[in-house]
Amino acid sequence: MFSSCEYSYDKSENSLTCPTSLGLPGALPTINERAIDFAIKFGLAVNGNINSSFSFARKHYFYPDLPKGYQISQYEKPIVTGGSIPIWWDNKKYNIDLTRAHLEEDAGKLTHNPSKNKSEVDFNRSGVPLIEIVTEPVMFHPEQARTFIQRIKQIVNYILISNAEMEQGKLRCDANISIKKKNSTKFGTKTEIKNINSFRNVQKAIESEIKRQHKLLMTGKPVKQATLTWNNEKNIAEVMRIKENADDYRYFPDPDLPPVKVDQKRIQSIKKSLPLLPFDLEDMWIKNHNFTSTEATTLSNTAEIASYFEKMTSVNTNPKDANKWITGELFRLFNEENKLFDSKKISPKDLSEIISLVNTEKITASSGKNILRKLFHSKSSLKTILKDGKYADDSRKVNIKEIVQSVLKENREEVSRFRNGEEKLLGYFIGKIMKVSGGKINHKKIIEVLNKELKKK
Repeated sequence: MFSSCEYSYDKSENSLTCPTSLGLPGALPTINERAIDFAIKFGLAVNGNINSSFSFARKHYFYPDLPKGYQISQYEKPIVTGGSIPIWWDNKKYNIDLTRAHLEEDAGKLTHNPSKNKSEVDFNRSGVPLIEIVTEPVMFHPEQARTFIQRIKQIVNYILISNAEMEQGKLRCDANISIKKKNSTKFGTKTEIKNINSFRNVQKAIESEIKRQHKLLMTGKPVKQATLTWNNEKNIAEVMRIKENADDYRYFPDPDLPPVKVDQKRIQSIKKSLPLLPFDLEDMWIKNHNFTSTEATTLSNTAEIASYFEKMTSVNTNPKDANKWITGELFRLFNEENKLFDSKKISPKDLSEIISLVNTEKITASSGKNILRKLFHSKSSLKTILKDGKYADDSRKVNIKEIVQSVLKENREEVSRFRNGEEKLLGYFIGKIMKVSGGKINHKKIIEVLNKELKKK
């Protein structure tokens, strides 16, 4: 944030340091302009106010991973104030209001090694730029908090300012928790769980702390303001230190860093670079395509998936069909390989063509799925695969009535149950017929003939 020191997650300990990141006497900070641009970009993405003038402050505390004895952060004049982030939770939309987002430098990484009976410090990440996002107290369920953190990762991925990988420490969560009596407007005493490092642990840590505070209050004991850490092995939040507030940090303006001014031209230039954001796309799809919130959020999960869907609909593929094939058949193929979605594997144009062939009844849905699977696993082009006549709809070449009658004859007990009201067996018969025909008979034609035969006594 304040030096030209290189950073990489996977380099050996203390191999990427410099006088500034080590806090050596005489080392002076120099502001990273790109970090400022990224913070502005985030602020605009969440509809926050970008302050044209902001300053940096020293936050004082003593810890082995902070060699200077203070962290350069922002206090009275942050770069972003206000804003909100929409999330979907329990099939409802919630706007999570933000208090502020400010820039600061990261501390080093302190690792406790019980086997060696010592703690070790890695200063590689010391000084790395951070955006700290502070919300208003508007979340009332641990799962909401988890969803919110997932949305943060999604937003910064979309606007290309971080990959926000939690396992690499590039996205961390400090959760503030307090409980209050039902219908009360007064919040209880707040505690803070620091540096939670996974989405699951965000939810688990908050659930654990709610139970701890509730137990204290139910037994007549007070909840003390405290800082806690999450112990993943024990599944509990453990108290690190008691009573800590802003005054304890002795904030004051950093004398080595003058106030920063940002002109409107720079802000507007950054604003023009913003893509459509996930919540914008979700609103658009729900309105234009009548999608459910689940359908919309599944497609908006990554910018790559969203772009893939948009490319398919741009060539007149029905949005409902595109959604069904992407999130059903295509996702299944990636899941089987235990791989993330990759738009280069099968082009939107090829998937649109397969859907078109199915919809125009040139191939069956079953054949379409088989073609997609072959295209996924081979280097052959779609054109080459389609030249193989085995995927064509054979409805005209085979006697569908004979196949249906044969299947019904072999399943007389099921036919009797169907005629006595078990209509769900229709799917059973269709499956049997598709198996006999090798999936090459049109689904609609099977149902048409099947219904006629089942009505006969």
